[in-house]
Amino acid sequence: MNVAAFIGALALAILVLEVGTALQGSVIGRGRLDGASSGQASVGPRRSTWEALLIAVLPKRFDPNLAGTSNSNVIDLLRRAGYPFGTPGEFYASAIKFFTVYLLAGAIAAGMLAVLGLGVAAPFLAAAFIYMGLTRPYANLRTLAKKRAGALRNNMLVGLAVLESLLAAGQGVQESMRAASLVGGPFCNLMGLLVARMEIEPHVKAIETTRAHVPDPDDIDMQLFLRDVYDHFVRGRPILSSITALRVAVHRNILEATERRTSVVLQRTSLLGIFAIVGLILSIILPFMNM
Repeated sequence: MNVAAFIGALALAILVLEVGTALQGSVIGRGRLDGASSGQASVGPRRSTWEALLIAVLPKRFDPNLAGTSNSNVIDLLRRAGYPFGTPGEFYASAIKFFTVYLLAGAIAAGMLAVLGLGVAAPFLAAAFIYMGLTRPYANLRTLAKKRAGALRNNMLVGLAVLESLLAAGQGVQESMRAASLVGGPFCNLMGLLVARMEIEPHVKAIETTRAHVPDPDDIDMQLFLRDVYDHFVRGRPILSSITALRVAVHRNILEATERRTSVVLQRTSLLGIFAIVGLILSIILPFMNM
């Protein structure tokens, strides 16, 4: 009881502080240190007490300054997902909102269980909500990266076909890649990124930069494409035959993946049909068995 009273008083004090700060900012205006700078370092925007508390307790989950150092590299996830957030700070702000919503939902659900006399299960339910609030933003980024990887494989066939046609017509490799990037799509956009980086930095570094933006680092076809580009620009090897072979391989992989999905759908349909027949037979037999 004393712990609950302490937490309630602390929450009320934080609420009063936030309301007073908001009223001060709207009535009096900005503080003297807002936007101040010392040398090259400038004072960042003021965080709310709740945000500061979360960053202090869970820095690896909510601190933008640790975006590239945690176990789940947020910068790498943002690259692979196609930058759904403009900066890591925007992602962490969204993560704090997610966690706050799930924390409130968990507290309400745990309170309802306690009122219903199921207080034993309340901590486990609250812990489940807290866990989902902490992991959901990262899971959303991984889901976006997975969807982008699938779209890249589908778009890769179109991009390679256009690139092969332009190379067979006698255009240069870099010009062909620039023209193929205008088709659009994840793979063509990566080709456009590769061409743009080649114009401002060495080819090897441009290829590594593009490799860092591949949604699935284990995509063999994309790695083979980057290897072919590397062999052409660095080692001077012809690229047309490699692009042709890669296009055929990608086409074959897409057909095999489609066949696998079709077989899975057929298996599920057959299984549902068997369950429907068994249910129909049981619905006919059971009334007579009761008699």
